[in-house]
Amino acid sequence: MKHNLSALLLSILVLVSIPGMSSAETVKNITAEGSCAIVDMSARQCELTALQSARAAAIEQAAGVQVSSSTLVTNRALAADFIKTYSRGFIVKEKVQWLPLEQYQKDASTPPIPEYRVKILADVRVPEHKIKPIGLKTKTNGILYKNGDKAAIEVSAGREARVAIFNITADDKVIMVFPNEFDRDNTVSKDRKLVFPSKETKTELEMQTLPGHKRDAEAFFIAAIDMSCPKNLQDIFRPTEEMSFSAFFRKYSEMADYSEDVILTYEVVDPKDN
Repeated sequence: MKHNLSALLLSILVLVSIPGMSSAETVKNITAEGSCAIVDMSARQCELTALQSARAAAIEQAAGVQVSSSTLVTNRALAADFIKTYSRGFIVKEKVQWLPLEQYQKDASTPPIPEYRVKILADVRVPEHKIKPIGLKTKTNGILYKNGDKAAIEVSAGREARVAIFNITADDKVIMVFPNEFDRDNTVSKDRKLVFPSKETKTELEMQTLPGHKRDAEAFFIAAIDMSCPKNLQDIFRPTEEMSFSAFFRKYSEMADYSEDVILTYEVVDPKDN
């Protein structure tokens, strides 16, 4: 996705911590594998989907949840499901090892296709909630966008909190797009919902596939942060700054115990290639 912040090109996201976890812990040195066969996607997209699959498997081990990450991926739509598992635990450190390329063949009547395989060694932090429920609710104006479409996000809460919006992009980066230099007021409450971008802002969330891609899966990571959080959002994140996957979650884990977050996945398509 492409965002225009007064001539700056960006991308966005959102996430959610799980209620009910009794104690925060970082589970270290989790080994997990993922794979992806190239079907209707580029080699780079296949690599990333395999990596997302491995991450989902690592989070499953740490958080004790079931995800569909243990099977071979041949349908890239599953990438959105893998992204959703990022709300169950945060990979704060990872070491990636690419395994030898193999071939996937459904049966003898179909030709073999290249299969990417990856192994990761990850540290996963499972958050502990130290606050009363905030009642975060979010929605977007779509889950499937065409190049050039404008996205909008609506956020409400059951009580006062501060909101941050990030984007997990199709090239495996994370960027904070709200608050930013044009949109600083990020408070929501029971009587005050937030719409981003607002009608008054100079910010636009313009959706765009990566160059050469027909279709991309991304996500909005929306966090509602309790007013009692000892960490200041602006001290941890800078608007429009690109972060690696693990660097973002390492930073976010500093305030995750005081947050509720939601992941909203979406896809962007290039209509010229459909």
